[in-house]
Amino acid sequence: MKEIEEFFPSYKDAVWQKNPAAVLRLYDSEAVQFDMWDKGYYSNLQEWTPEIENWLNSLGEEKVKVDFEMIKIHQSDSTGFASGLIKFQAISPEGIVLRNMKNRITIGFSKLKEDWKVVHQHISAPVTSEDLTAILDL
Repeated sequence: MKEIEEFFPSYKDAVWQKNPAAVLRLYDSEAVQFDMWDKGYYSNLQEWTPEIENWLNSLGEEKVKVDFEMIKIHQSDSTGFASGLIKFQAISPEGIVLRNMKNRITIGFSKLKEDWKVVHQHISAPVTSEDLTAILDL
């Protein structure tokens, strides 16, 4: 990515196309992931790769539409971060939304040579104080 802003349409398109390699190309080999599912923490890209491949390869005929909202980007010459909301929608072959969720996202970027790569990503959701369940529709 020549600009941090390119991450968002690139990620959306790679997920829509169910292309794990295209998703993973956006990340540095040492990228740290704090995820909402299963293990929840991945210390590098090699560790996280099977999760992305399993997710996108398990969709069958469904596709996943990703939208980003309220994204704010801050950057210097070689470091940047973005924060906002990420929405995932499972779409049937007929175009029907089967399920969806919205999470908070913070992404750290580092400029390596001429390209920006994600070096840190944190996806989360607030929890209710009553029963400690995640609030997935912000």
